[in-house]
Amino acid sequence: MFLKKFTAIKNVGRFKSARIGGGEYGDFTLIYGGNGRGKTTFCSILRSLQQDDPTFIQRRKTFGADSEPEVAVLLDSGLVRFSGGSWNSTKPGIHIFDQHFVNENVHGGEQVGVEQRRNFYRIVVGATGVALAEEVDKLDADVASKQTEIATEKKVLEQHLPVGMKLEAFLKLKASADIDKEIEKAAKILNAINNSAAIESRKLLGAPKLLALPSGFLELVKKGVDGVGADATDRVQQQLARHQFREGGEAWLSEGLSHAVGEHCPFCAASLLGNSLVDTYRGYFSEAYASHKTAIAEMETTLNQSLSSTEALKLERAFVDAASDAEFWKRYCNLDYEPSGAADRISVEVEALLDAAKAMLEAKKSSPLEPVEASTEFLDAQANWLATTKELEAEVAAFGEANRLIQAVKDVNATTDKLNAETVLATLEAVKKRHSEPVLSLATNYENLKREKTALVAKKSTKKEALDTYDNSILDAYEADINRFLSSFGASFRLAQFSKNYVGKVPQSTYCLRFDSSDVDVTKTSGDDPGFDTTMSAGDKSTLALAFFLSQIARDPDIKQKTIVFDDPFTSLDDFRRTMTAKEIVRAGATDKAAQVIVLSHDKFFLDTVRSLIHGQSCTPFQISASASGSSIEPWNLELEVKEGYLQDHMRLQEFADGRGGNARDMRLIMRPLLERYIRYRFPNQVLEGKWLGDMIAAVRADTAHPLTPRYNELDDINSFTAPFHHDPNTPFDDDEVRAYAQRTVAIVGGC
Repeated sequence: MFLKKFTAIKNVGRFKSARIGGGEYGDFTLIYGGNGRGKTTFCSILRSLQQDDPTFIQRRKTFGADSEPEVAVLLDSGLVRFSGGSWNSTKPGIHIFDQHFVNENVHGGEQVGVEQRRNFYRIVVGATGVALAEEVDKLDADVASKQTEIATEKKVLEQHLPVGMKLEAFLKLKASADIDKEIEKAAKILNAINNSAAIESRKLLGAPKLLALPSGFLELVKKGVDGVGADATDRVQQQLARHQFREGGEAWLSEGLSHAVGEHCPFCAASLLGNSLVDTYRGYFSEAYASHKTAIAEMETTLNQSLSSTEALKLERAFVDAASDAEFWKRYCNLDYEPSGAADRISVEVEALLDAAKAMLEAKKSSPLEPVEASTEFLDAQANWLATTKELEAEVAAFGEANRLIQAVKDVNATTDKLNAETVLATLEAVKKRHSEPVLSLATNYENLKREKTALVAKKSTKKEALDTYDNSILDAYEADINRFLSSFGASFRLAQFSKNYVGKVPQSTYCLRFDSSDVDVTKTSGDDPGFDTTMSAGDKSTLALAFFLSQIARDPDIKQKTIVFDDPFTSLDDFRRTMTAKEIVRAGATDKAAQVIVLSHDKFFLDTVRSLIHGQSCTPFQISASASGSSIEPWNLELEVKEGYLQDHMRLQEFADGRGGNARDMRLIMRPLLERYIRYRFPNQVLEGKWLGDMIAAVRADTAHPLTPRYNELDDINSFTAPFHHDPNTPFDDDEVRAYAQRTVAIVGGC
């Protein structure tokens, strides 16, 4: 970038509506300006252009200005404007050394702060290092931002934590497909422990014997007796009826038959041979028949016992109790047993079966030798009871598995303590909560955020390693550059232990100032030990800042395309350092270095020193002039300005006499003093103090041998011409006449 010139500055600091005079800026542009005239504003405008930051201009808006700041800068690439609070284009190819640079990157006057060390670190490592450092900074910011998200998510998650459980342990809980069953089981175990007395005293499910018809009932009612006719019973009953036997008739006949031991009746002695009735009696009252009848009688007793209402009620109660016990145990284990409802039918169905069976048995008793077929009532009752029995048998079969589970509860209850059971249940409930909404989504997001942070930390570590590798390759070289400049300035100190650290996470430069063999760490501000503020003079601080800046531009690979701006770079420097500063400035702008160098200073003699060192390159001097209407940028005759008063007036009068500049009004008043100083310089110790030109001419007139006698008439004429203007500056004059006398004056003092 090459700055050709400012073409307009309006409402920026002292530049209210600046006059811009002169031509374009050269390879070296030297700008003179007294304090408070606008040198700092000049640099601020360029920094605003460099950084595309309007605040550098807006904060310098002219007091009381009615309109916003406007600037126009002509670059080698074209005209760039600042208007409406922004630049229409930016050109970052500028290095600016001014107090802002010092404050931002080197020191704050009394100390070297963290931000200054951070900023200077960025300067040291250059574009490549800055890019890496910015990546590290961004990743660090991303990590911090991610950590904030994690902390926020963690607070939300912690609201769902089970009492006494840490978040990380909670998040590690594994999901279970049967968690609800596991929780139910654990809850029942804990419930059992809480009711241990009831558990211990409660019995297993009973397995009662089911009621059934006595064995052989149907066979008996269908059975006869071998050898006894089927009509024997009828004949016996008819005989008993005929003789009006009532109760005990059969017993009487059976007892009497036992006494018929011969062939004659024990009662009437009549012959029993061929008596069919007696033969019937003998068959009827045979042992087989008697056993048959006994079996029938016993069957009646057995039937009443097997299917009694008492037994039916006992059986019914047993199943009701089993159902009640099952309901009790279901609170402590997962019983599958469910009552079928068959128990509710026991009494009714058993009674119906008993009644139908008794009716059949009564028929059998009436005709023991006659087979009794099952009645419809009996068949229905039997079918109903068989079906109910099957249901009850199924229930009884379920008692086995139920009792196994019940016994397991009893066994666990006897060996498990309450605290452990509570812990198991709490853990299972935590598992369910961990893997249920909303915790599931919150935990998933939390884990994702942690993984993202881990990835960012790893990426930051990789970038930081790359930055460290790069820094190690450049910090030593930079330290050597700075020390080379400090040496050329004759500084009594050197830079030492130049490195970096990550205090505060953002990389920053660290270094010591070495005085002989003693190092002063600039990062420490102990009130008892030597520090930056007590070991560095104002000149040393300026020298250090300038060395930092010169090292920066010396290592800029693109310096040939950039403009360097120096604003009063020699503040508080002694004569030697001022001279070396001028030399380093000229070296920075040599043909193989920067594209352009602009130097602003309030010291015209320093600018002249810079000018005197420039060879083979264009050098254009300007000044920032001030008036009631504000500052302006105008051409400036540096060579004339640095002359002594006599030489300066001589040059001005010579130019006017030759027609090359100046104005007659000023020249009227220069001729007389110039002649007076000429005579004093030429004849030292001969002219007393307080003597003026008239007195000097009188002395020449009185001494005919005086060396100026040949010039007496010229001196007298010039004195007569100029005297009225010194008494009254408003005395009328003619420009040509003034120029004629100027030429005569120059001829006397040695002009050509």
